[in-house]
Order: sequence, then structure tokens, then C-alpha cells
Amino acid sequence: MPYVFSMTARMATITACCVLLLCVLLFLLGVEIGARYASPPAADVPATASGGPVVSERTPLPASSGAAASVAPASNAS
Repeated sequence: MPYVFSMTARMATITACCVLLLCVLLFLLGVEIGARYASPPAADVPATASGGPVVSERTPLPASSGAAASVAPASNAS
């Protein structure tokens, strides 16, 4: 028993939508690949010997410039 395939208007619309969606997705994929291709290489970013990001060492603040030193002492003038 042979199968008769007929291309109805509904099938043509579904096919056209799928083809359009495929083209849009391929275009967006190309944009993403192009953005990664055009971005600067990762070698420009400084890194430590272990491959991690560079963390700057902060010097500790002197004891006189802490938060407690900026608070004015309470006056006991009664």
C-alpha cells in the first residue's frame, strides 16, 4: 500500500517557519563565534603561576587610622 504525500498549506507554513528559525539560530551562532574570535586573547590578562587571577596584596592600615579613631570621644563636661 503506497503512501501518498501531499504538501498542504499548513505543512508548507510549518516548513517555512522551521527553515526561518534554523536560519536565525545559525546567524546567532555565527555572531557568538565571531565575538569570541574577535575578542582579545586570554594571554593579555595577567595571571599567577598557578593560572589563577592576580590578587593584589593590601597593606594593613595603621592602628590610628581605623574606624575607632574617626569617632569623636564623648565629652564628660557636666
